[in-house]
Amino acid sequence: MAMKASNWPSTRLLLGLGPLLALMIASAAHAETAAVPCNANPAALPVTVFEAARIITMEPSAPTARFVAVRGDVILGAADTLADLSPWKPCSGWTVDRQFARDILMPGLVDPHVHPMQAAVMYNIPFIAPDDWVLPTGNFPGARAPADYRTKLRAMLAASDARPFITWGHHKLFHGSIDRAELDLIAPDRPVIIWQRSFHEVIMNSAALRHYGLDSAAVIAEEIVRHKSDPAHANLATGEFSETALPIALDRMRPDILSPEKIRAGFAALRQNMLTSGVTTTSDMGTGIFANFDTEAGLIHAAFETPDGAARVMLMPIATQMPAGLTPDTWIADIAARYAGPHVRVDRRVKMLADGAFFAQNMMMGAPGYADGHEGKWIMPPEVVRAMATQFWDAGFDLHIHVNGDRGVDTVLDTIDTLAPRRGQTITLEHLGYSTEAQNRRIARAGLMVSAQPNYIRVLGDAYAENGLGPDRAAAINRLGSLEAKGVTLGLHSDFNMAPIDPLYLAWIATNRMTINGNIKAPTERISLDKALRAITVEAAQVIGMDAMIGSIASGKKADFTVLDRDPYVVGTARLRDIRVKAVVFEGVVHAAAVRP
Repeated sequence: MAMKASNWPSTRLLLGLGPLLALMIASAAHAETAAVPCNANPAALPVTVFEAARIITMEPSAPTARFVAVRGDVILGAADTLADLSPWKPCSGWTVDRQFARDILMPGLVDPHVHPMQAAVMYNIPFIAPDDWVLPTGNFPGARAPADYRTKLRAMLAASDARPFITWGHHKLFHGSIDRAELDLIAPDRPVIIWQRSFHEVIMNSAALRHYGLDSAAVIAEEIVRHKSDPAHANLATGEFSETALPIALDRMRPDILSPEKIRAGFAALRQNMLTSGVTTTSDMGTGIFANFDTEAGLIHAAFETPDGAARVMLMPIATQMPAGLTPDTWIADIAARYAGPHVRVDRRVKMLADGAFFAQNMMMGAPGYADGHEGKWIMPPEVVRAMATQFWDAGFDLHIHVNGDRGVDTVLDTIDTLAPRRGQTITLEHLGYSTEAQNRRIARAGLMVSAQPNYIRVLGDAYAENGLGPDRAAAINRLGSLEAKGVTLGLHSDFNMAPIDPLYLAWIATNRMTINGNIKAPTERISLDKALRAITVEAAQVIGMDAMIGSIASGKKADFTVLDRDPYVVGTARLRDIRVKAVVFEGVVHAAAVRP
């Protein structure tokens, strides 16, 4: 039933009360705000809003924005207008930073597999590799023929007074075989060490063997026992130490490669390289390669826990390093207590290594094997991989397993099949240089993640077609398009110095599959542009278990951004490697990058 008009206040009365009601509401609001002084209200802490021509968030629900609001080291929100961010505007106002108004912002890039200590060593060593290298420490054009390699080696020797002289990057398929005898002819009285392109092998001349006290078969036999090395991995006659015997050489080389001044310079170069390439997060996928775990962890902590730092790192212990008498729980708790910090992370994760190096054709290949009939090498025998995987999996750890050849992949997948189902734990296959389509189906069914090293196809696609694998298998190196089609979470990593620390370059490789000779290999195994960008941001963060805090631009995540001079969605896959990083914002602080030439 309708009410009579006489039961309601007149319109004139309401209009007359309007100003009074407005004054009462305003007074109440003022009183409520005044009850909490502006400078005492946590919500009144300084807010900075970064404006960009376009913000690529990597968030499917809101893939782009123009503005992102930051308080301290945390993202408050991203939006297309300042008005949309007004709920975050403190009573003291905010600062709108327009220095990137013409640039592109992406999440801070993630390289999920770098060895900081290895990098600190390698930045002090001249490169002679098949591929070109542009580093903070110098430019090293590639050498792709034996004569070119030897010309560069002799020139570097003449220009350097280092004793011993060490160079990295030799690969016999490009440079021809080199051994102790040839190095003796090149440098009869000067210690010379050739570090193979894989890092997993060094070759010494006689002077170097004498310098390190390794010129005796009896001494090497003792070292093989002490390091629990495979005797087949050390060869005194040729001066070679590879895979499990490499630590024998590294033990003796430490005083020359780990001097304090070299390590300081190396870590400075690493930080500069990461900044220039827009990398704000990485994981050391195997702390303790050059020295013991504590030495390396301490040096990494000192390098990254600095007031001017622009990146964070995760330490990843190797399963076989666990001291006798400790459990996985007590071991990781002790590591975290001593080394974890704001920029150094320690999680319940562990690294294992199955077969040998891809760059040295030491990976374990299934039928039909290698064309020349040689066998690959195990770093950890299959029974050790299974024992370690079971022990750490049952303790609740996430697993990262280095595996390169398809025979190695079968062994690792068979091991994973024996593990008890556990919710919330993850397993990541590291590198995955060559896998079959059937294996990729197994990887997808098992819910595994992959952290891939795409530079294998770039450097080795042509060489392995002619030597070792044949054209069909060589073309299918880095079978990543297949993984994308099956919905496998994928990260792209450098494993420096297997590839440059340059995620956009890695994305270019994975989306183009062009060899260093300009040939396209298995174009159906290209990944999409969107997958490539996810593989250097949010999916790279997933493989190291950090996607809740980094990898995309979203409320509550760390305020890590990479500033690009061009939009990858505009330039497309063909020009990804041409994009330059102008700056990074790390935890809300801007760091200008030295733009690469």
